[in-house]
Amino acid sequence: MQGKNLKPTDKQLQENAQPVEIQPVSFRTGRGSRSPNPTARFRWLITAVLATVLILLGISTWFVFTARQVVIQIDPEPQRIIIEGGLAAPKIGAYYLLRPGGYTLRAEKKCFQPLDKQFVVADEKSQQLRFSLSKLPGRLSIRAHRADRPSLRLEGAQVFVDGRPVGQTPIDELAVEPGRRTLEIRAEKYQDVHRQLQVEGCNAQQKLDLALVPGWSDITLASDPPGAAVRVDEKVAGHTPLTLELAAGDHDLEVKLNGFKPWRTRLTVAANQPRVLEPIQLQPADGTLKVHTVPPGASVMLENSFAGKTPLALALLADKTHRIRLSKAGYEKATRTATVASGASKTLTVKLKPKLGIIELVVEPADAEMIVDGKSVGRLPRQLRLVAVEHQLEIRKKGYRPYRTRITPRPGFVQQIKVTLSRQTSGKNATAQIIKAQNGYPLRLIRPHGFTMGASRREQGRRSNETLRRIELKRPFYMGMREVINWELRQFYAAHNAGVFGRYSLNGDQQPAVRVSWNLAARFCNWLSVKEGLTPFYALVGTTQVAAEPVGNGYRLPTEAEWEYCARMDETKKMLKYPWGNKFPPALRSGNFGDKSAADLLKVYLSDYNDGYPVTAPSEKFSANTLGLFDMGGNVAEWCHDYYAIYPHEAGRQYVDPLGPGQGKYHVVRGSSWQSADISTLRLAYRDYSDGKRPDLGFRICRYATKP
Repeated sequence: MQGKNLKPTDKQLQENAQPVEIQPVSFRTGRGSRSPNPTARFRWLITAVLATVLILLGISTWFVFTARQVVIQIDPEPQRIIIEGGLAAPKIGAYYLLRPGGYTLRAEKKCFQPLDKQFVVADEKSQQLRFSLSKLPGRLSIRAHRADRPSLRLEGAQVFVDGRPVGQTPIDELAVEPGRRTLEIRAEKYQDVHRQLQVEGCNAQQKLDLALVPGWSDITLASDPPGAAVRVDEKVAGHTPLTLELAAGDHDLEVKLNGFKPWRTRLTVAANQPRVLEPIQLQPADGTLKVHTVPPGASVMLENSFAGKTPLALALLADKTHRIRLSKAGYEKATRTATVASGASKTLTVKLKPKLGIIELVVEPADAEMIVDGKSVGRLPRQLRLVAVEHQLEIRKKGYRPYRTRITPRPGFVQQIKVTLSRQTSGKNATAQIIKAQNGYPLRLIRPHGFTMGASRREQGRRSNETLRRIELKRPFYMGMREVINWELRQFYAAHNAGVFGRYSLNGDQQPAVRVSWNLAARFCNWLSVKEGLTPFYALVGTTQVAAEPVGNGYRLPTEAEWEYCARMDETKKMLKYPWGNKFPPALRSGNFGDKSAADLLKVYLSDYNDGYPVTAPSEKFSANTLGLFDMGGNVAEWCHDYYAIYPHEAGRQYVDPLGPGQGKYHVVRGSSWQSADISTLRLAYRDYSDGKRPDLGFRICRYATKP
């Protein structure tokens, strides 16, 4: 049968077997192969193993004695740690055995950045290493939209994370460290958005779509008539009617149209709160009425309200009849009516009718000269017909002492002045009672004596710097009869500008010069001294005028002691509490103070006093004191020579002709001001920190009557 292998039977094998011949071999000795001895082989193996163990044991012992214990702490605990470098790093308990040298530490944990750090094992026996794993950042996608229009996507909004700018919307896949973060969105015209956000980290995706609230509101306004120009915060915004997009906050809104009064308001806008303003009813523009009187200086009453003094420009409601009343001391009152069209201007000129009084003059010698209010009328007349206001009269003749008086004529009643001039003392040592500086400024001779300066603690209104001092003034001096006026100061300093206060000018030629620094006043004194050949009292040291050494005989500012003596001394040689007397408030026509004529300028004023001048009055408009000096109380405060210091009270000590402390920055200011109703300041010295910037600060001058 094909394909089969048949195994022969035993019978077949026997039939096929052939006889084999076996030949003997001779025995030989020598190096023939033989089987190994099992015992020897075992001994050899044991020896090899023991040697290997000893070697390994030696190496281990060497490693143990040369390795260092290194504790490796990783926060948080990783899932896998690999230390590469040097020999094997077995861990025994909490530490690894590492030989000194450099190694690489690799650690891995899910959601954390892999750690790959190089470190060095030093020779110290025990060492500790600390490492931290950083969590993988989160992935932020940020969008923004308008709060009231979710479909309106906002692009370009600034995005800040923990105050650090990270880009502009829209933002995709922004890597942010995990933890609590502050997210801020800023966009022009929108309110800022602040949000606290917990970033998950581990590359987790977080999507934000933030709603931004508009930071403005739509303001709709219209005017009647329309077409008026609209300005917002002084910027042109358009014409009515219109809708403005205004940021939240306060805004100055102005609506103007030719021929109408401007309409103004302060508008407060709340974010995202549109408003429609009530229609603005524009009023026709005022007309202007310019009121002049002959003479000027008349008080003007518009309806029942004081409007000012002539010349004056009045703003009047258009196309309406207005009543204007004019009054001036010594003149009859006048009433006029006026109507002015919108935007038009008119001029009203009224000649006031004087109320005259007669003054009869009986004078010896009869050929004396008569001077009325500083102006000569020539040879003495028999009668004077004068307006019924106070006048200053002076009768003089060469070789005689002049006679001066103040008188108020009374219409319908004849008044008489009867006087005989006395001859002046002749001789070289005679001293004139009144002298005039080169520019015509008058000074009166003062022969002082001792007095107590300051105020006692018991006196009401006393301030802490008013210590009592005993003063002895031995040297006669000439004191300026009035404050230096603008016209006189401009002869020396043409740039002088007294400015305005409120709407009233302080620059009139006869008004006292104010806003004058102490240095300018001292320079003015030196200028007058040089013009008359006198030794200047002040010398320039650096940028400041100081008293020269020795003291010169030229013009100077009065000392504080001289000023107070002249302000408070009466004809009986007794010291008054105030320049006008010992009672308060002052009597009528005592001076120019902060009274009801200045009610629209001052918060505090004398409600029962009216001097007729809201600001400074022209020089010599009020009565002189008993020494013949004007405005020692009222009108303006005045510089003194001394600088400010508080004198300690020293009982029994007497100061003789004190010039005050040495030169310094802050000089004494004395007197009172039309700007102040606190009349107690008449007796106070205080520091002036503005060095002449105050609109009520002027000066008068003086000089010694004898050589120093």
